[in-house]
Amino acid sequence: MAATVQDIPWDDQTDVFITNLDKALAAKYQVSLRDLLLDPDKFTNNKDMLAKMEKMKDDIDKYFDGLKDDMADEKAAFTQSLENAGKLYDIVDNAIATKASFSRIPYIIPTDITYDTHGQEEITVEKYDNATDALLTKLINVSNYIGNVSATYDKYNIGSWVFSGQKVYVLSIYLQESIIMDFDTANADINDLFDSAYQQIRINQGK
Repeated sequence: MAATVQDIPWDDQTDVFITNLDKALAAKYQVSLRDLLLDPDKFTNNKDMLAKMEKMKDDIDKYFDGLKDDMADEKAAFTQSLENAGKLYDIVDNAIATKASFSRIPYIIPTDITYDTHGQEEITVEKYDNATDALLTKLINVSNYIGNVSATYDKYNIGSWVFSGQKVYVLSIYLQESIIMDFDTANADINDLFDSAYQQIRINQGK
């Protein structure tokens, strides 16, 4: 029975990439990527499947690399935005840590933070100047603690901090939106699904 839209464990954007990849990979390997991701058990009896999948994985990565190579200007602009965000992270994080220590406000890098998002105020900055410095001082002074909830993209830190007090404030560093990030996200999501299918077949084959 074919999978319905509700059965597909990925979003619509990822589905577009899987559809495009399916056409190329099916012609080359006589294997449907969509079927493989949705029901890896049906490929267990194919003794060459794991070796074939290792080659397919390389082709998936090459497909996304090719998409990015075709958008060299966009890729360069996004890389510059990442570099700028990474540099600003270092400046802001150092300022927060120093000011928090001076004010004896706990500053932590938590594994996770669960907090009431109702009424929180979100602030995004793209430069560090006197106004930003004054803002940090104000936020720290009204906080019970500060949590660094920054993410890492490639090798760059994308800053985000929670200032928890009577009201929650979230300060984030601006990162330019880019289709390059969409490519990378879809690539990572498909690779995760592919690796899961690979491991399932490997277990089924007793390897």
